[in-house]
Amino acid sequence: MLGKYTIRGMHFHAFHGSLEVERELGLVFIVDVTLFFPLSPEDASQSAVSKIKGADVYETAKGVMMGTKFKSRVSLALRIAREMLARFEKASEVHVKITRKHFFIPGDVEAIEAEVQCTREDFPVDA
Repeated sequence: MLGKYTIRGMHFHAFHGSLEVERELGLVFIVDVTLFFPLSPEDASQSAVSKIKGADVYETAKGVMMGTKFKSRVSLALRIAREMLARFEKASEVHVKITRKHFFIPGDVEAIEAEVQCTREDFPVDA
């Protein structure tokens, strides 16, 4: 049995992108994170669920978003996923989606999204 904890719509004005102007002026990124964790009927006591707090998920995402500049949104999403799995020991899997609604594309486009879904096995301890 798997439990799921999601925090959606975290907004960050950050400095990521393949264009120099994106990395200098920054853009608003919307980040959604879903953590999956094993559950058993005994977990009704909140032992597994109480280990994951929204504020901690937000701070972890913020640390990555406001840290190193990434040219690729997929690389950025992978770093967030790695940090989430490192911080939340109970999580067995994480899904990260990064959305941008403002960008430099000559055309009518609603949003650009990058998504990754990772398990602990995707990030070996010695890597």
